[in-house]
Amino acid sequence: MLATPLCRCICGSRKDDLFDTSKALEESQCEFEDQPTLPRSHVRGVLLYDAAPDQPLRGVPIREEPLWLLSADEEVSSVTVSLYVNGLAFRHKGQEHSFSFSPFSLVRNCKFQATTSDGVDLSQFKCFKVSMFTQGACFYFGVREETEHDLDQAAEEKRACWVLDVSRAMRLVTQSLFPTFNIACYPVAEVPRTRGRLMAGYLAHHDDASTTSVLYCELHPQKDGQGRLVIYENESCEDLLREICITERTSCTDKVGISCSCFSVEEHMFSARTIAERKLWLRAISNVKVKVQNCAPEPQDEELQQYRAAILEHARSTGCNDGQAATDALLRRQVQKLEFPEMPFGYGQDGHFAFPPFPPDPMQAIQAASDGLDTTAASAAEHEGDVDEDSEDNREDLGDTQPKADPSQDESIQGYVQAEDSSGTTDVGLPHGTLLGL
Repeated sequence: MLATPLCRCICGSRKDDLFDTSKALEESQCEFEDQPTLPRSHVRGVLLYDAAPDQPLRGVPIREEPLWLLSADEEVSSVTVSLYVNGLAFRHKGQEHSFSFSPFSLVRNCKFQATTSDGVDLSQFKCFKVSMFTQGACFYFGVREETEHDLDQAAEEKRACWVLDVSRAMRLVTQSLFPTFNIACYPVAEVPRTRGRLMAGYLAHHDDASTTSVLYCELHPQKDGQGRLVIYENESCEDLLREICITERTSCTDKVGISCSCFSVEEHMFSARTIAERKLWLRAISNVKVKVQNCAPEPQDEELQQYRAAILEHARSTGCNDGQAATDALLRRQVQKLEFPEMPFGYGQDGHFAFPPFPPDPMQAIQAASDGLDTTAASAAEHEGDVDEDSEDNREDLGDTQPKADPSQDESIQGYVQAEDSSGTTDVGLPHGTLLGL
């Protein structure tokens, strides 16, 4: 019933109208869009970030309410907790405590059935924990549960809001560290070692308690009884850092938390950009483990194409390759000390400015040569016998008229460089006081 007017509204003709080829647009009148290209981050070097929990908290609190702090010494005290876009802070016993989040942080609900020595029943609290597990820090907060049903429901809702907001802040910190990229399944033409690639993408890696690196990881299928997780500096895949062998005994687990994207492969702790990407990595690695357990042969090119198509389809359907808005990193960028770079023209290897040598004056050269001969003759007459011609006392510099640089104006040049993104900038931190919207 509505087909005719709808068709006429869209294409300007009735459903029963005949198609007029003279009214069709010619190809020269059309503007064709280019094929979409995968975003490239053009990262150079390794992206390193400071993961220490003592970094300044950004902006103003996005949530601030009194909560109950449950300490390990069975103390339950009321504190005002302030949640920021990159961490939280509270005041306890007159001392201010603040902790910044890292990609390896999580929040989850928890419940206690114990009673403290002071007679406080912890089962009356709606509790949740905030864990920075790579820093060894964990805090338990509680919302007081009342006897009446409506107040009980309010406490549950309040806890749910806190858990949701904390998890969002943690995800923002994690996502801010990643460059722009898409999950890739096809090899890099210029790098032969990537020919067996199943999937590849950036993952945050826990280096140590104070350092987090964002590395480019590549999963390879089974070959010779094991799979491989190859780790590069960046998506160019030119600099290989390490390989993790995947066998039937390889441990591969995820961290349990609300919206947590962390997982581990053996002793390596990773954090994906999103939860969907974490699930994709775990599923792909688990499939490789199953192939290894069943002693499956190395896949041929046709099988690889099928695997890659299935991974790309899963990434598309789960939103892994959806566009990500570029944001400034919410952790401090760390520098990477490399070899001392070659100095530009006009500078010596010590970093001091040196003037280029001037051509010697012919008259000065003749005079210097004459003085040198007189000095040599006098020295030979005074010291008869063997004379070391290479000794410093018997050598004279000829024609050395190069002026010396002024030491007071010299400044040492440090050989430190940072990994850069496509914009070429190395300072990607937000100024203090800037607030990102959740």
